[in-house]
Amino acid sequence: MTEITEKMLAELRERVKPYLTDKRYLHTLAVEEEAAALGSVYLPSDTNRLRAAALLHDITKKLTADEQLRICEEFHIPATAADAVFSPKLFHAKTAAAIAARDFSDFADAQVVSGVRWHTTGRAGMTDFEAIIYLADYIEKTRTFEDCVKLREYFYGALAAAQDDEAKRELLWRTMALSFDMTIKSLMSESSLIDRDTVEARNYYLMKLGTAARREK
Repeated sequence: MTEITEKMLAELRERVKPYLTDKRYLHTLAVEEEAAALGSVYLPSDTNRLRAAALLHDITKKLTADEQLRICEEFHIPATAADAVFSPKLFHAKTAAAIAARDFSDFADAQVVSGVRWHTTGRAGMTDFEAIIYLADYIEKTRTFEDCVKLREYFYGALAAAQDDEAKRELLWRTMALSFDMTIKSLMSESSLIDRDTVEARNYYLMKLGTAARREK
């Protein structure tokens, strides 16, 4: 894919507007800003691609469950009517990835699409690109949920103390593991189903941290 320029990102901001509510658009811009900040730390060469993924991550969020199911059917995405009842919030990451690839193919390469796809549940084996989009969505500055505020404060407080690239990398892993702990606890308190990918993502980062700790001994 060709380089994504500032001009292209400005055009993309306008193109995604019809896909989003006004409130969701403001959130999307905040995720773009956060993705740029995180990208400058972890993936500076991919910052503009991260910003594109951030702009695309919620483009199907406003659709109804029935509309989400129709997209799933169109793109052969595994989903059932039961998913619409028990896990409706998980639809939009799957459908947004499909719509991004179709409607925004000039931005949505495989890396961008995967960032959109996994920004809600996470998965085992997440790339740093995927983790940045997930985390940017979680801690962007307009988020006022208690867990979001706590995670944002934790990450940036620890980042200020991180002295080298290895410390920064382990901080990303710890922050991701903590985010999944928070999500799982919240879902349990609501007696909600917990997606298997979220559990596997949590375990993935815990194992990475455990491996790193053993290397340091």
